[in-house]
Amino acid sequence: MVRPRLTIYVCQESQHGRDPQHEHEDGDSSTGTFFVYHAVYLEELTAAELTEKLAQLFRVPAQQIQQIYKQGPTGIHVLVSDEMIQNFQDESCFVLDTMKAESNDSYHIILK
Repeated sequence: MVRPRLTIYVCQESQHGRDPQHEHEDGDSSTGTFFVYHAVYLEELTAAELTEKLAQLFRVPAQQIQQIYKQGPTGIHVLVSDEMIQNFQDESCFVLDTMKAESNDSYHIILK
């Protein structure tokens, strides 16, 4: 069994009419929102590998993911590079947001 060099967790928001008494600890009981996390295991620590893994996770062709950005503390979007991924802390958690690219049918992914 090979252990990945880096594990990150990504989530999507889902809206469900749920009983607030059974709200998951990582949700917002006032809006009925909860988060479903998916583990992404990286071995090569490259932006290309992250793109491929996210494409597999969301069942879209990797060519449709044009860029991946990480939202900085002031809200700026920083292009994710191999070096940035190599400096991610193991078991980091991100909320994924997508923006449609203006020029074609591809998307930009923002890690928040």
